Amino acid sequence: MAFCSNCGTQMDDSQEVCPSCGTARAASGGSPAIPFAPPVAASEYGAVNEAQVRVGIDLEPPVQQRWTILIRLILLIPLFIVGFFIALAGLFAAIGAWFASLFTGRVPDGIQAFISGVVRFLGNILAYQYFVVPEWPGIPFNPAPSDQVTVDIDHVDLNRAAVFFRLILAIPASIVNSVLSYGALVISVVMWVWGVITGQENRIFHQGMALVVRYQMRFYAYFFLLSPTQPWTGLLGDEVVDDQAPGIAGGPKSERFVVLKDARTLVIVMLVVGAVLSVIVRSTS
Repeated sequence: MAFCSNCGTQMDDSQEVCPSCGTARAASGGSPAIPFAPPVAASEYGAVNEAQVRVGIDLEPPVQQRWTILIRLILLIPLFIVGFFIALAGLFAAIGAWFASLFTGRVPDGIQAFISGVVRFLGNILAYQYFVVPEWPGIPFNPAPSDQVTVDIDHVDLNRAAVFFRLILAIPASIVNSVLSYGALVISVVMWVWGVITGQENRIFHQGMALVVRYQMRFYAYFFLLSPTQPWTGLLGDEVVDDQAPGIAGGPKSERFVVLKDARTLVIVMLVVGAVLSVIVRSTS
């Protein structure tokens, strides 16, 4: 006869599992068996799930009206003003999310939805600023079929330690974000001239800027605690091809970025140029 190592119930020699508590029989000479138990959700242990931040952008350069490209900076002024206050509101919401996540390991649903709207708005501004989309975006705070740039963020549990140290953990991604902003500023000047002349951006420039917009939106999602996932994945594209026929990159608002090899090279150039400009600006300030 044997007895359960967990509850002491008598067991027949033929029984491998305790009929009372479900504990497996301890192996001979081994440590007591561990009770069988149903799987426990990861959230009950505070474990972190990987989250996807899916950004949708049309990777084919659209035809644009030349006059809107010519005065793009003027058209951006009201968006910058509204964007400042929306980003500020997002920052305060992120502070609330930080405190809530420290206690619960999860951003409350309402705050998650609000900050997602902030990221969506900022992404549409960036795409318009970088000549990736043709239409003045308005204030796309809530998702709509007319959005030129879409974002879908998985709402998952967060590691409390990673939440507590988020500002520190976000430093490398923040540096890359700043460097890309400087590099994109230089390339956007080239795109402005090109667009005024032709009314349609070069595909390499368009796809390179789309990659920048996606990275920056993913950075905002990470910084504002919407996602536990760092924004590095896909910085240089999900797939790269040497030559690309129209439409191979995906349909409108494609979430998988199949880009030209030269578009990846352009992002690297923006990183290098942006790093140089960043050093020059800091040294002269």
